[in-house]
Amino acid sequence: MAIRRTQFWGTVLALAAALAVVVGYLLGGPRTVWLVSAAEVLLVMVHVAVRFRARAHVRTAGEGPEAAHCERCRRARERLDARVSAGGAVRDQ
Repeated sequence: MAIRRTQFWGTVLALAAALAVVVGYLLGGPRTVWLVSAAEVLLVMVHVAVRFRARAHVRTAGEGPEAAHCERCRRARERLDARVSAGGAVRDQ
């Protein structure tokens, strides 16, 4: 059901954008078409940024900026930390 709703609103927005361009041409000529098209592009870019920024790099409350983003990277960081701490102990002898 969500796909049909998305397709419906996508179709409505595409038709509205096309009609806005036609109305812009009829009212002001090619310069108005460029302005309407630029405004539509900016609106789409803002929509995509807002929608997908929320999904990017979601971290839990306890993680800091140096925390790993996946299990594989967490294990690699642990191995690196263990190697660094073992190397420091050998040098101290």
